[in-house]
Amino acid sequence: MAANIFNQQDYAGIKNRINQLNAQSRRQWGTMSLPQMLEHCSIQLKRALGIIPETAHEGPSMFRTAFGRWLLFYAMPWPKGAPTPSQMNMSTNGSVVADIPDSKQALLELLEKVQLQEHFGPHAFFGKLDKKDWGRLMWKHLDHHLRQFGN
Repeated sequence: MAANIFNQQDYAGIKNRINQLNAQSRRQWGTMSLPQMLEHCSIQLKRALGIIPETAHEGPSMFRTAFGRWLLFYAMPWPKGAPTPSQMNMSTNGSVVADIPDSKQALLELLEKVQLQEHFGPHAFFGKLDKKDWGRLMWKHLDHHLRQFGN
């Protein structure tokens, strides 16, 4: 079965990997700093929880099809340099980034809230997702960025 943030073993693994991040964690690819990556991942969770509302559909329309979601969520690795919704683009969204310990704590607290949530808002790229697909997307996105920082 594909890893999913709602599987307790997968959730515990992601939390452990987040907790291992520190100032010595070096980016393997991309342009975000570690605090920016943590905020980027927090924004995804805030959007899923409805703390930050979705504003518009973005990205290729194929992403909003069942085949497009299956392809990206289950069939292929998350591509390096993949497009990101504008609210999550750390180069242009104007987000204020905290230090590493505060950013880690905020992300972990959001993950706890996600565990209690039953229904999630739409995604700018993928549209309406059920809990299973949101859980897969969250896990896959977090895994991608944790690997970005060697974790």
